[in-house]
Amino acid sequence: MSTRTDSDYVTLIEAMPPGALLTLQGVTWKEYEGLLKQFDERPAMRFTYDQGRLEIMTTSSEHEGIASVFAPLMLVLAEECGMDYLSLRTTTMRKRKKSRGLEPDDCFYFRDFKKIAGKKRLDLSVDPPPDLAIEVDVTSGSMSKFHIFAAIGVLELWRHDGEKVHFYRLAEEQYTEITRSDLFPFSTPEVVSRFLEKGAEGTVAMVKGFRSWVGTDRPRASRRRK
Repeated sequence: MSTRTDSDYVTLIEAMPPGALLTLQGVTWKEYEGLLKQFDERPAMRFTYDQGRLEIMTTSSEHEGIASVFAPLMLVLAEECGMDYLSLRTTTMRKRKKSRGLEPDDCFYFRDFKKIAGKKRLDLSVDPPPDLAIEVDVTSGSMSKFHIFAAIGVLELWRHDGEKVHFYRLAEEQYTEITRSDLFPFSTPEVVSRFLEKGAEGTVAMVKGFRSWVGTDRPRASRRRK
């Protein structure tokens, strides 16, 4: 009976085309960390580890196109609300005690950004988790990743299902879909979805339109909630 070696894993992964998904079973934590190091310079790959099960996804241009336009919107929200922040992009988040790990499409620190500022490596055994993570589902479904995000402790999750955005809040180790963001209570999935669609017309046009909405429609939305 033959056993699979690290070089076998590498060969399989390197042969993956864009937009592909590979699932491996019986992968040890040591092997998982070894593969992360091996492919550390490959930003178009996502590794999701769940207690011996490893999923590797290669991102497509469609996936990256959607993921890239969240960051400009987040900058506008933070600026207009007077909130500083840090983005760690697709930094690997993992917890060895729970034998789980993944890379979000983006992640943001607001409340605790000073605690992780300047750190070269994130250690979630001592460092706080991000306040917000972004997941884009074009070639695979991130719903199966929810329990991993929950194990890491990400309080708010924004998920794009390929057509529109959904917001989720972590409560009692489970995510519940919400109609408004906890970080930005005036922001709704419908509004974010609408402006992400405008990103196809160009990032500058999208940002200008979103900044105008935040500056004018946000106060009215806030008053309606009171």
